[in-house]
Amino acid sequence: MDRSSSTKAAESGLRVQGILMMLIAAFCFAVMAMLIKFVSDIPLMEIILFRNIPIMLVIPLMILEKGIPILGNNRSLLLLRSVLIIFAMASYFYTVKVMPLTDAITIKELAPFLSVFFAAIFLKEKISLKSVSIFVFGFLGMLLVVKPGIRVDIFPVFIGLGGAILTAVGYIMIRYLRSDDHPLVIVNYFGYIIGLTALGVLLWQKNFIIPDLKSLIILILIGIAGLGGQYFLTLSYYIAPPKLVSLYLYSQIIFGAIFDIFIFKKAPDLFSLFGASFIILSGYLNYKLKAE
Repeated sequence: MDRSSSTKAAESGLRVQGILMMLIAAFCFAVMAMLIKFVSDIPLMEIILFRNIPIMLVIPLMILEKGIPILGNNRSLLLLRSVLIIFAMASYFYTVKVMPLTDAITIKELAPFLSVFFAAIFLKEKISLKSVSIFVFGFLGMLLVVKPGIRVDIFPVFIGLGGAILTAVGYIMIRYLRSDDHPLVIVNYFGYIIGLTALGVLLWQKNFIIPDLKSLIILILIGIAGLGGQYFLTLSYYIAPPKLVSLYLYSQIIFGAIFDIFIFKKAPDLFSLFGASFIILSGYLNYKLKAE
């Protein structure tokens, strides 16, 4: 085998590994969301705290091992992004607690489409007619999931949409940060700012609940699943082109639907299934557009 063939084989292998890592990340995030439903009696901020504890314990050790400056370079933007993601995470966890799992995950997955338009506003990136068409298609999918005028629990939907908007803004901030700071530093800020804020709110509100053994195990698993998702997501982006692997993050919706059907015995309605399918298809079309 000549050098060219060897290089192509190596690149192909990395692509497959990247896709596998992204599928594992999507599964971890879906498991995390599923587990939240089993601790609905635990305060929201307490769940968020436990979700971030593994990040706070593990990521700094990885940063120190690699010799990366732990405080980062663009500290003001790192802090601002983390503050925005506090509200985004709280919004998402709230919708997971009160809405069908498939619907909550699907609404969150609108963030990549919204980020295209925020990139045009803040980064002055051009939007093609194809991008607009794909966004419209994804928006129609969102309407099928939301079912305005039919759904009675519309308030959580607005909370979820607000979280998706903040997540999209967070994606744009990462675009700014990627040239200045290592991904592990970004994740570390994410974990510590959100975790310490959640702890502060719990102490201020004095509503920390000492969980029973079952709830404690679930809370620990939420943190491990969240850390696993974050780690495999970062690893996937490192070993394969983002435009290739990002598509597979939409498999969260499929995993969420499977959990709804087999664990919660509540199959998504036809509107939600069609809406989720539209959004997944929009993600695929967006991937094809980037690959051109």
